[in-house]
Amino acid sequence: MDDSGENGLHIFSALGVEDKNWREVSNAIRNYRRALRRHTGIFMNKELHATKFMSGRGRPSDRHLDAHLRRRVFQYTLKCLAKLGPEKLILFNVAVRNQQWAYERMLNRINRTMEARDSYAIIISDEGKEAEYTKLVRKMGAYNPIPSKFGTWDGGATGGKNIPISRVLEDPVFRNSESSYLIQAVDFCAYALLRKEKPLERIPEVSEDFALLEPICFKSANRNDPYGIVR
Repeated sequence: MDDSGENGLHIFSALGVEDKNWREVSNAIRNYRRALRRHTGIFMNKELHATKFMSGRGRPSDRHLDAHLRRRVFQYTLKCLAKLGPEKLILFNVAVRNQQWAYERMLNRINRTMEARDSYAIIISDEGKEAEYTKLVRKMGAYNPIPSKFGTWDGGATGGKNIPISRVLEDPVFRNSESSYLIQAVDFCAYALLRKEKPLERIPEVSEDFALLEPICFKSANRNDPYGIVR
């Protein structure tokens, strides 16, 4: 899981990988990075952070990468993820105007999906907000009031029903994104959603790139949104 945001909008994206598919997906991401090295000179050990990469900052390659080539790399990254298909990879997305609400909505969606699949999840995130997110996960594991979308729960009860996130195991695991290709990949997903929601004047066409992820978007998360984005 990783996040992005701008001007009050908070984005969280999470790539869901079943344990049985973990090695295959991990190898596919490594092969994608090898392909980038061959064709664009981007170093294998160089962190790709979408905001920085798309703005032209940094020297991730042994050659000059102009804006056109950087966008092609961006699109290629999204296409490589989508190519794995929903059998190997599913993408959860949240876009709301409060960071804590965004994180809570993401955890609730993951928890409900794990309940439906009779499975469990471990959250792996970028470093930086360990104390804040760990505290929230622990709280939601004990007390997590959920309002009914119909106004009342069975029996006529109103207000929130306590539904702890029992399918999310332990505290989140925090990794340095510099050493995790998967966290870098989900960062590109979050940035693609941010640019879809808030296009840039200088490169408005990037707002179209999120659609490349459509094959792996978990649309059941929100059936009122064509990509399943929770809002």
